[in-house]
Amino acid sequence: MSSTDNITHVMKVVQVNTLAPQIIQLLLKPEHPIAYTSGDYIMLGFDTEELKPFSIANAPREDGLIECHIRKQTDSDWMERLFEIKAGETLVMQGPKAQMSLKPAHEAIIFVAGGTGFAPMRALLAESLRQNIQVPITLYWGARSPQELYMHDWLIDLSQKEGHIEYIPVISDETAQWQGETGLVHETVLKQHPSLAHATVYICGPWPMIQVAKQAFIEAGLPEDKLTH
Repeated sequence: MSSTDNITHVMKVVQVNTLAPQIIQLLLKPEHPIAYTSGDYIMLGFDTEELKPFSIANAPREDGLIECHIRKQTDSDWMERLFEIKAGETLVMQGPKAQMSLKPAHEAIIFVAGGTGFAPMRALLAESLRQNIQVPITLYWGARSPQELYMHDWLIDLSQKEGHIEYIPVISDETAQWQGETGLVHETVLKQHPSLAHATVYICGPWPMIQVAKQAFIEAGLPEDKLTH
């Protein structure tokens, strides 16, 4: 841990956008420019007594803003308060802290996101574009309902513009009107990639999902050193 990890920064809320019924996007401006790496996370809160971890949802931006995608947790007064925050108000932050980072790419890359676990996957995807990585990249995004694929159109546009990027959305619950893949996102990965012996996989989402997917991917031949979560 570096000595800068626990320095507290004041963050001005620049924008609050509703991405889905229970998900918001916060755009935060630090009082001083903060360097971070794609895949890092921050500890965020109203004061230093109670800080919660959130992934940074983009590669470093020229405007210096830090972006987070946050799902509302039920029965949390803290989260209720966060969802009421307005542009112009301030929060405090510690970090950024290392979570995952993009490795040199020689084989196909598979990003697997569950829910708002999409945030760091989006940051790594953006970083792959910054680095002009041209290996085949597939992003699988699992959500309960189509509404929760809150950057669906952006990903479709990106995959149409960038020939080496493929986007596979997977819906688990509200599938009645859904024409695409359904079920559990990691099972869709394995259906389309029965062997993962020559892939690099990044995964983020609810902890139970990560545990199940990790075991299944390793059984499908993925070397443990090629799995980042």
